[in-house]
Amino acid sequence: MSTFQPNEPVAHVDVHVEHLPGATLVRVAGELDHLTAPAFEAVALPAARACPQRLVIDLTEVSFLASAGIAVVLAAGAEAPGKVHVVVGSGFTRRPLEITGAGEVVRLWTTREEALAEG
Repeated sequence: MSTFQPNEPVAHVDVHVEHLPGATLVRVAGELDHLTAPAFEAVALPAARACPQRLVIDLTEVSFLASAGIAVVLAAGAEAPGKVHVVVGSGFTRRPLEITGAGEVVRLWTTREEALAEG
């Protein structure tokens, strides 16, 4: 009998919520794929529903973004009563959000400061 020993570590994601004046910030770090998206969703959707003004999702520390992660970003955009801003930096997280059309649902920003400053 053989057992599977993955060469790569199991995907991991950290999600933190910070309530700021006029905005709720959801910071995500790690990999966003079909294994970790439920943990992201469990934090992001309640934060989106409870955020009356502006929700900022910071993906600058995300090292991998799959369609399951994009789906959670879009779901948060649909759930939030206020504006939703996504910080993607200048890295690889921007491209999947642009080509899937997510940038038409949520606003994409290069820096967290820009997203938080936008009224």
